[in-house]
Amino acid sequence: MKKFIYINLLFFSFGIIYAQQASDYFPEQPGLRWEYKVIPLDSANNEINSLTFYRHDLFTNISDYNNKLANIVVTKFGPLGTIEFQPYLDSLLFHFAGADGFEHFKVGSVGFLFEILDSVLNIPNFSFVELFNSLEKWYSVYRFAQTVNDEYTIIQIDTTVTISSENFPLRFEYIGKRLPDEMLETPIGNFECKKFIRKIGVSYIPLPIIQIPIAFLNDTVWIAPIYWIVKGVIPAINIDLSEINANIPPFFIPGLVTKIDGVTSVEETFELAEKFEILQNYPNPFNPNTTIKFSLPSSGYATLKIYNALGEQVAVLLDKELNTGSYEVEWNATGLPSGVYFYRLHAGNFVETMKMTLMK
Repeated sequence: MKKFIYINLLFFSFGIIYAQQASDYFPEQPGLRWEYKVIPLDSANNEINSLTFYRHDLFTNISDYNNKLANIVVTKFGPLGTIEFQPYLDSLLFHFAGADGFEHFKVGSVGFLFEILDSVLNIPNFSFVELFNSLEKWYSVYRFAQTVNDEYTIIQIDTTVTISSENFPLRFEYIGKRLPDEMLETPIGNFECKKFIRKIGVSYIPLPIIQIPIAFLNDTVWIAPIYWIVKGVIPAINIDLSEINANIPPFFIPGLVTKIDGVTSVEETFELAEKFEILQNYPNPFNPNTTIKFSLPSSGYATLKIYNALGEQVAVLLDKELNTGSYEVEWNATGLPSGVYFYRLHAGNFVETMKMTLMK
């Protein structure tokens, strides 16, 4: 009887350890495409179904990137009727080691928050976007063995900005928390999900013991075994800059609910080359001219194209053979409306997309 109990305890313990392996929650092989329905939220976090759009994430391949084995996922979004024909506009990189899920941090999908702060505050010689771009590297974001409801710091940077000759201490944070597991019903099945909330934003620190949030994005995700993220919720973002500029009234940015709508096996691959480089356009936001800089470690055919927020191509800045070296390309957006645009460099096996804001 004691032996039976011991064996059962052994299997039970092994099951706990096994369930905490981060890689168990991600597909083993490339070729899976996640198909999501994305619904905007109003200021009261009610779904605005009339504005629903769609997002596709494709697990393309596994490759070395910045000294880690990266699971490469490319992503795109748009209306249901055209998303199949639209290009992938961004990439996400994941790495798994034991109970930790790493993500290669870049401003990416949260960039709009910092672009808005840059455009509204217009701080001389300082850019929120550039600061966060400088933090690009691997971080342990999803900690499957973390104690439930305990927060952990992923990134924390303190700095001081000067506005109208007055100094304002600011803190930039990326914080994670594992929430209690939750059963979730989805169109692709019912799953016992790991649940995390990720908080990223800026606070004003008038005193060491006082922290006043200025703008924070809270992203809750549900992660299912094998299928990775099957749901995400970003509530409406309330922004209050009155502590550092009393002339700017509080405002909000609509939230988003992302729900898995289906999964498909496809054969399509992309490669990310570490030695290629494309920089954030400057100035950003801009009106109507901006400059895009990039470097190529080898000669070859390259294209640089511009897309609007719906994934529609609006300009081709480059489409020819280039030699090894660094390049600058200027774009004039005269005739186009204000909004978010994406520029996409494709050179050889390298594909990278970045976001910019036209503000007239």
